[in-house]
Amino acid sequence: MLELKQTQKLQAILTPQLQQAIKLLQMSQLELIEAIEQELKENPILDIAEDKSTEEESKETALESETDEKALEKEDLDEFLERFSPSDDFGEREERESINYENIVRKTSDLRDYLRWQAGLSDFNAHERLIAEWIIENINDNGYLAYTLEEISKASGYEMNELEAVLKKIQRFDPSGVGARDLKECILIQYEIKQDELKREYDPVFLDIVKNYFHMLYENNLKAVAKKSGYAVEKIKEVFEEIKTFDPKPGRNFSDEQALFVVPDVYVVKTDDGFDVFLNEEDIPELQLNRYYIGLNFDKNINDETKKYIKNKIKQAEWFIKSLKQRQRTLYLVAKSIVEHQLPFFEKGIKFLRPLNLKDIAAELNIHESTVSRVTTNKYMSTPHGIYEMKFFFPSGINKDRGEMLSTNVVMDLIKELIENEDKHNPLTDDEVVSILKKDRGLNIARRTVAKYRDMLNIPSSRMRKVD
Repeated sequence: MLELKQTQKLQAILTPQLQQAIKLLQMSQLELIEAIEQELKENPILDIAEDKSTEEESKETALESETDEKALEKEDLDEFLERFSPSDDFGEREERESINYENIVRKTSDLRDYLRWQAGLSDFNAHERLIAEWIIENINDNGYLAYTLEEISKASGYEMNELEAVLKKIQRFDPSGVGARDLKECILIQYEIKQDELKREYDPVFLDIVKNYFHMLYENNLKAVAKKSGYAVEKIKEVFEEIKTFDPKPGRNFSDEQALFVVPDVYVVKTDDGFDVFLNEEDIPELQLNRYYIGLNFDKNINDETKKYIKNKIKQAEWFIKSLKQRQRTLYLVAKSIVEHQLPFFEKGIKFLRPLNLKDIAAELNIHESTVSRVTTNKYMSTPHGIYEMKFFFPSGINKDRGEMLSTNVVMDLIKELIENEDKHNPLTDDEVVSILKKDRGLNIARRTVAKYRDMLNIPSSRMRKVD
């Protein structure tokens, strides 16, 4: 309760300028360009920086047009302009080849985008909204939670009870059944939502059968359910028929929407000395303050009302440029820190991705972990191994016997490799995969986790893979 009050109090004291700075921080490359264009339209004080020769000519023209040169304090004006023109660069800004859009991955407006939109319309407070982002990011294309809350807790630093509370709210989002951890929970969520919408009471027999005998229903063994539960076979058939009306993969209808190009926000390039990090500032204009309007601000002949308007717009322009610089600086520093922490990945590939959480980066850069979360949301990094969303570099981990941690991405890759090299006439069972990973890799991993990762990789069970 205390934390909620503190969050509400913080929201209340956020000025429009701070809110704008936060928004800039979490914008993607394309959203940022749109925001700058909009600000240029709304604030006459802001200008796009010109090249030196043109800028000098415009300065001379502005000075010559002054009717009273004494009214303009030139030293103040020059100092003022120098402070806010143009924006700083992060990473070496050298002549580079233009972007080859054929090599840029495409992102569909998928299930996660739809869930984020619903989260934005929900009653989440600022803290819950960050937790919701972590959960949504870990929901797969079928609509299921791809990782356990324990794994997400380790990666994000959020408490289990916080994650559970937010997940329960997300599970009431559309499509019905989204955010379930397994098929049984997916069916139960859909059933409860349906009953609530129809304003009908829950059937205790339905709930009992699904909760306690679902594994038997899954195998179509109705007689075993009747024997164990004591319910009539006819009643169990009714339950079974109702279960078949629900969607076992609620997220699958969101995979065919229009594809959009993803433009990297950060480039990581291999050099002889290691890896260079620089921001994609290809279409981001350099901003400066308009000399003519700044001159009017120093002109003693201008009436007070006009000066008040100009001063207000100057403050807005100053803050926007400062916020833009801060956004770029933070993105650059976070990207550099990610590269340092995930150096084995950049050198050797995905198998060497390490577990990493927001707190690691936040502590190193002396910033809040929510800032790291915002600056890595909807941002993409171009690497020697492809283009990845920046949140990709914060995977959860699985313990090894000797105390190390392996990224779940790496574990999934190991499972995929084992199955690809198996005897097709005698394929590996999930239990056998567990044993091999334990023996050869020192990995402590449960059979159900292997089954979950196998499902995420779209690999069928050993029975279905067997070749006669």
